[in-house]
Amino acid sequence: MKLATSTNIMDFVDKKPYQIPIGESTREIAQAGYHYVDACLCSHCREGQDLTKDTWETWAQQTAELAQELGVEFIQAHAYWTIGDAFYPDLTRRDGELGEELMRRSVLAAEILGVKWMVVHPYTVRRHNGYDYTKSFAYNREYMKKWGEIFAEHHVGMAIENMTKPTRYGSCAEELLELIDAIDNPMVQICIDTGHANMVGLNVPDMIRQVGSHLKATHINDNHGVSDEHFAPFNGTIPWKETVQALRDIDYQECFAFETHHLTSMFPKEVQPALVDFSHVLGEYLLQL
Repeated sequence: MKLATSTNIMDFVDKKPYQIPIGESTREIAQAGYHYVDACLCSHCREGQDLTKDTWETWAQQTAELAQELGVEFIQAHAYWTIGDAFYPDLTRRDGELGEELMRRSVLAAEILGVKWMVVHPYTVRRHNGYDYTKSFAYNREYMKKWGEIFAEHHVGMAIENMTKPTRYGSCAEELLELIDAIDNPMVQICIDTGHANMVGLNVPDMIRQVGSHLKATHINDNHGVSDEHFAPFNGTIPWKETVQALRDIDYQECFAFETHHLTSMFPKEVQPALVDFSHVLGEYLLQL
C-alpha cells in the first residue's frame, strides 16, 4: 500500500475552510515524509477558489511542477461535488452547467497532475425522508457511465465513494458493486471512506473484503459513528488493526490515503505542520500493524 494524505490536511485557518493554498499544504506534506498525495480538488471548486478562475489550467500546471520539484506524486484526487440536495423537484440538477464545467475541470486538472484514481460522490434522488433507490440507481448509472468514459479518455480512473447515511444512495457495498457492474468499465471502480462506513453502522473490515479487487482508492479517517468527524485513526470507534488486515487480505495495492482535515482544523496554522508530521508517523505505524 502507498501511504498518502489529502492536501486538505492543511486547509483551515481560524476554523474556516479553503484558506490554505494547495502549494503550501503540499510542501508541508512533502516535508513530513510523504511520497504520495491526494489532491483535494473539490476544495478548489468552491466559490472564489482556483478551479473556478480563468487561470485554473495554469494553476494546475504550476501545482504539477511543484510536485515534481518536491519529489511527490499526486496519485489520487477528489473531484467536484455538490453541496446540499443535488436536484430540484423536477430532477434537474441544481448546479446545472456550472457543475458539469467544474467536473470537466476536475478531470483535466487530474490529468495534468498525473492522478491515477479520482474519487466522485454518487447522487441521491430523495423521496420523502429517505431516497428513491430506483431513480438514484438510474441517474448514477447514466451519469457515471458518461463521466467514466471521459475520465478514461484523460487517463484517470473513477472511484465512486460510499456515502454517509443509509438514506443516501451508495452507502453500502451492495449498491456500489451493482452500480459499477451496470457501468461495466474497468476504469470505474470503488473508494471506501472508512468514516462514512462507520457512520452507516457497517463493519469496515467486512466492507473492504466485500468490495475486494474493485477497491481502488481510500479515504482513511475515524469517527464515533454519529457525524463525519474526519479524525485521525484511534480517535473514534473503527477497529484499525482489523481494517488494515482486511486491506492486506484483498491484496490492496493503491493508496492508504488519510482524509483527516479535522486533525488540524481546530489548531492555529502555525502548529499545523507538526500535526502533518505526526500523521505520517501514524500512517507508517498503521501500515506495520
